[in-house]
Amino acid sequence: MATMEHPSAGRPGSVDYGLLCVLAAIWGGAFMLSKVAVSEVPPVTVTAARQAIAVVILLVAALHSGQRLGASRTDHGIIILSAFFGLALPFTLITWGVQEISAGLAAILMGLMPLMTIVLAHFATHDEKMSVQKLAGVGFGIAGLVVLFWPDIVSRTDGQFWRQVAVMAAGISYAVNALLTKRLLHLPPRPMFAVNIAWSFAMLAVAALLIEPLPRTLPSTPVWVSIVLLGVFPSAIASLLMFRIIARQGASFFGQINLLVPMAGVLWGAVILGERLSANAFIALAIIIAGVAVARMRTRSRSLPVEENPS
Repeated sequence: MATMEHPSAGRPGSVDYGLLCVLAAIWGGAFMLSKVAVSEVPPVTVTAARQAIAVVILLVAALHSGQRLGASRTDHGIIILSAFFGLALPFTLITWGVQEISAGLAAILMGLMPLMTIVLAHFATHDEKMSVQKLAGVGFGIAGLVVLFWPDIVSRTDGQFWRQVAVMAAGISYAVNALLTKRLLHLPPRPMFAVNIAWSFAMLAVAALLIEPLPRTLPSTPVWVSIVLLGVFPSAIASLLMFRIIARQGASFFGQINLLVPMAGVLWGAVILGERLSANAFIALAIIIAGVAVARMRTRSRSLPVEENPS
């Protein structure tokens, strides 16, 4: 989701940075949890199940807030598009991708999302045009991709190419959603996000029933636990925590999450799943993070939408 800069935010303190790190850990952990979940359950079914859990939590939060959505027909149309591009499609693409690629690699690929948003915003908006810093950041991102895919380029093999492309496509989908949500900033966030997730669940439930077979046996305990954790933390609690951070310090401060999530994803994959990434993957991670940092140099003081991270 996205929101505007908070006008009265004070200087960030240890609590603010602590909340930011907690949220980065939650979103970064989603790649690892998805990797475990899809070992036994098809990807669309996993995504639908996590959204079903999140819908319940966020509807309760919306009702507790006492806020009404108050959306027009146009707003509802944009919410539905946002549910598809910001939730249903990217979650499914990421979950499908981690069936074959590591959680850490997926996190690195998703680190490109803020740079993809910059490119799309240049063509789709009139107030977020490309600057020298942004262009340099995008250049870093392209260089990171070359480093990441270099082994496949040299060996001329596809390897896990299409799974990696799927995760990058999820990043493009998130970038599209970042532009869509600019038109929803006037709506109260909790009820809007609850409706948004409800629509994504409806889309995913239908898709799962149409294209994936029902599991013949109950998944193992680690898989069930992973699906529940995905619904409770990355889908539900993370969105509420995101609102809290932005309310305290605004969108520019929150934008630093884009530097933290890829690193958190790599760490979760290494610590919990025992993943060992190649040297070129770590070099690509450093280049991509540098690109995001460079691209943010001239935007930190502006009240721009913040790209939602994955997962």
